[in-house]
Amino acid sequence: MTTGVFDGIVIGGGHNGLTLAAYMVLAGQRPLVLERNPWIGGGCTTDEPIIPGFRFNLHSNFYIGLENAPFLRDLELWRFGFSYVEPPVQQGATFRDGTCIVIHKDVERTCASLARFSRHDAEAYRHLHATWTESMRPLFTSLLYNAPLAPAELRARLTGPQGADLLSHAPLSLFEAVDRHFEDHRVKSFLKLFMHVTTAENEPGTGLLFASTMANITRLALPVGGSSALPQALARLIEARGGHVETDAEVREIRVKSGRAVGVELADGRRFAARRFVASAIDAPATMKLVGESAFPDEVRTKLDAWYWGSHSLLTIHLALSEPPLYSSAKFDPDIDRAFNLFMGWDDTEQVIRCFDQCRRNELPDHLMGNGACNTRFDPGYAPAGKHSAFWWPFAPYALPDGPEGWDRRRKEYTAHLLDVWRQYAPNLTDENVLASYLFTPLDVERRNRTMVRGAVRMGAYVPSQLGINRPHPLLAGNRTPIEGLYLCGSSSHGGGVNGAPAYNAANAIVDDLNLSRPWIPIEPPGWTG
Repeated sequence: MTTGVFDGIVIGGGHNGLTLAAYMVLAGQRPLVLERNPWIGGGCTTDEPIIPGFRFNLHSNFYIGLENAPFLRDLELWRFGFSYVEPPVQQGATFRDGTCIVIHKDVERTCASLARFSRHDAEAYRHLHATWTESMRPLFTSLLYNAPLAPAELRARLTGPQGADLLSHAPLSLFEAVDRHFEDHRVKSFLKLFMHVTTAENEPGTGLLFASTMANITRLALPVGGSSALPQALARLIEARGGHVETDAEVREIRVKSGRAVGVELADGRRFAARRFVASAIDAPATMKLVGESAFPDEVRTKLDAWYWGSHSLLTIHLALSEPPLYSSAKFDPDIDRAFNLFMGWDDTEQVIRCFDQCRRNELPDHLMGNGACNTRFDPGYAPAGKHSAFWWPFAPYALPDGPEGWDRRRKEYTAHLLDVWRQYAPNLTDENVLASYLFTPLDVERRNRTMVRGAVRMGAYVPSQLGINRPHPLLAGNRTPIEGLYLCGSSSHGGGVNGAPAYNAANAIVDDLNLSRPWIPIEPPGWTG
């Protein structure tokens, strides 16, 4: 039973699947996007789980590097209702002793904040900002929006003193990279915690993540109206240009004929045929199972069967408030109350290390620590007039000692615990101020989005064996697969995160392979001689 024929079929209606489909309509194709959930967006969704009008982004909230993301420019998404704001106070770290660190878009104001802890660290930040955020930004963009390079080729392309210095970070762990540049224990512990936000693990060989993350430390954006605004804009573009997006459509098989992907079969028995390509925006291990593992080489099967989802997830408390959180450390620096991405919960590196060790042992950390935001400070539309919505994301294990279902049994207990910790930093979060709360657990993450296995934040941890050309495997690194016409465009491919990179790279691969028109200018391949 074939119910429709399309130029291409995209599995998964998250932002990457929709971005790939949007590029394909620009290339003159008619794609079909199939999403198993009743909604589109994947991790880019916005809900009102407690009180109508109080809007919360249940997964993705901080969009990093959008000003350099080619898909916003190429697809002209502002024409379809998408916009964002970049708050002038980008990051904040508040400590129990009443001090705080504030990272501004203005480099001089940031250096003034850091200098209160260490003049050396202020100058180190100034140097890294000038080198990585300003001078080498085109390089980081090209590394993200091109197929990943083998280490030898990367070394050959990055020459000169700056290239050599950047490459010297490659063998380091995240913490070693931080320690190379900074000296104050509060500055270092803040940056080390910040590195973990990307699901990076502190292992040797992750040092380049420190460089790319520092290059974007002042490039965080908030989508106006909610994270769901991005997938909704993409869907409007696709439908306006002749494509189609269908929800409640779970794919149970990718159909292959004579070694070529020719369509899909849904869980309800419907079939759709693809004239030219099938692209999967779900995770690579699940994609392999939809095709049949025998279609992949042994080494790929072994790697994907052992895919590492990460040692930690996120435990989120969402608050509907009468007034925004006001932090005690505002006495030290008033700008902490204006910080977009705000960290709290730890005092030193030893506590950070213990937090992630405890997550690996399926224990709730002794010191809950993580980042959050009060989005209504930057977009009042996240709550009814005069009210506020805020959240905090402490790191947590997927499972507790009695299993992942332990989150359900302890929901009320942990809601109170998280709020008590938050109040240590923002004492105005009184019972009168907090109108309602909602706890979103690592188990809830997985329940809501099946591709976020074990509550995985980015479809797989950022460890050396799953970075660059190894994401998800060297034989799949260019978004192509051993099956002709089958492509990968999800976050388990190179790029990850909410940046459209996996979809962008897959779109370029499809256009090249099928000799389609390309009405966009590709990002230049990586290279550096400075």
